[in-house]
Amino acid sequence: MAPFTQLASGNWRIQVRRKTRYVAETFRRRKDGEEWALEMERNIDRNGSSKPRVVRNVRTFGDLIDLHDDDMRVRKESVTIH
Repeated sequence: MAPFTQLASGNWRIQVRRKTRYVAETFRRRKDGEEWALEMERNIDRNGSSKPRVVRNVRTFGDLIDLHDDDMRVRKESVTIH
């Protein structure tokens, strides 16, 4: 499990160390950080990288644009649901 540190600003700093990989991020809500940490740990366990497998298969600029569109669509849906 990743360590959670509350900063003076009230934000949460989450650090994931797994299989010689290190990633860190800062979040306003602890719950968001917990979800992110779990996703990072899973990605590292599955493919040895903190990046999702989809990102590693991007070969053209068009693929990158499609990936961005998909990401923005998912974020927009999650914002409107809550």
